[in-house]
Amino acid sequence: MNELFWLSLLLLGVMTVANLWLVRRVLWPLRALARQADRLAGGDLEALEQPCGGVPEIETLRRAMVAMAGHVRRAQQQSSVYAEAMTTAQEAERARIARELHDDTIQTLVSISQGIEMAQSWSAQKPEQAASMLKAIREQAIEASTNLRNLIADLRPPALDELGLVAALRMLAARASIPTTVEVTGEERRLAEAHEVALFRIAQEALGNAQRHSEAATAQIAIVYRPDAIELEIRDDGRGFEPEERTRLVERGRYGLLGIQERVSNLKGNLVIDSQPGQGTRIKVTIASEAPQPDDVVRDPVCSAIIRPQQAYGQVVYQGEVYYFCCPVCKGAFQREPETFLSGRDAPAQAQPV
Repeated sequence: MNELFWLSLLLLGVMTVANLWLVRRVLWPLRALARQADRLAGGDLEALEQPCGGVPEIETLRRAMVAMAGHVRRAQQQSSVYAEAMTTAQEAERARIARELHDDTIQTLVSISQGIEMAQSWSAQKPEQAASMLKAIREQAIEASTNLRNLIADLRPPALDELGLVAALRMLAARASIPTTVEVTGEERRLAEAHEVALFRIAQEALGNAQRHSEAATAQIAIVYRPDAIELEIRDDGRGFEPEERTRLVERGRYGLLGIQERVSNLKGNLVIDSQPGQGTRIKVTIASEAPQPDDVVRDPVCSAIIRPQQAYGQVVYQGEVYYFCCPVCKGAFQREPETFLSGRDAPAQAQPV
C-alpha cells in the first residue's frame, strides 16, 4: 500500500512538472505569439520582432511569420513608391498636354481669330489680300487639327478603337526601334475595351523595356485567342535579369514590371515572367474572355470621339459612306473639307455604307 502511495505521489509530481513545463514552454509562448499575430492582423508589421521563447518550433513559426511580414512590408513600400511614381508621371503628362495645347493649339487659334478679323476688314477694299489671308487661316486650321489628332493618338492609339488589338500591336511593332514580329493564333475577335487597352499597354511597356534596358536585338509578340481566354506573350533576346532583381529594378525607378503586374491584377489575370541573365525575357499574360466591345460604335472623323450613331449630333453622306459627328463644329468642319479629315484614315472604321 505504501509503495502504491509513493508511486502515485511520484506520478503526480512528474505530471505537475510536465504541466509546468508545458505551460511555460508551450502555452505561454503560444499565447504571446497569438497576441503578436493579432497586432500583425491590425497592421503592426513590427509586432513579431520580440521573441516569444518556448520550444524551438514556436520560434521557427515566429520567424516564418516575421519573414511573411517582411514581404508584406516590402510590397507596401513598392506599392507606395509605384503610386508616387504614377502620380508624378500623370502630372508630367498633364503638364506636357497643357504645354502643347498652350504653345501650339491655343496660339494657332489666337492667330486664326486675328486673321479672321483682318480678312473681314480687308474684304471690301482689299479682296485679294483678304482671300490670301483666308487661305493662310485655312492652312493654320488644318495644322491645328493635325496636331490635335496627333496628341489624341499619343494618349490613345486610334487603331485600338477603330481596328482592334491586333492592328494596334502591329502598328506598335512597326514603330519599334528593333525588329519585332506579331504572331496571331486562333480566330481574332474584339475584346472588352478595358481588356484591349490593358493588353496593348502591357505589350507597349514590355517592348519598351526590351528597347530601352535589355539591349535586345529582336522581339516577338504573340497573341492566342482561345474560346475562354486570351494569351499575350512578349519575348526578347536581351540580357535578361535574375528573378530576385525585380525589387532592385523598382528601387532603381524602373516601374515597368510593377505596372504590368498591376494591370494584370486589375483584370484578375495570370502573369508569368521568365528571365535569366543572357537568356532574354518572356512575359506571358492570360486573362479570361469578357463581353466584347459593342459593334455599333463609330468614330467622329474630325475629333476622333467614339460615339453611337443613334446618339450622334448629325451625319453626312460622302462618297457612299455615312459619317457621324459629336457636335455641330465637327460636322461643319467635315462638310467644308472632308478630304482633310479622311486622308490616311480607314473609312469603314468611322463610317457606315449608305
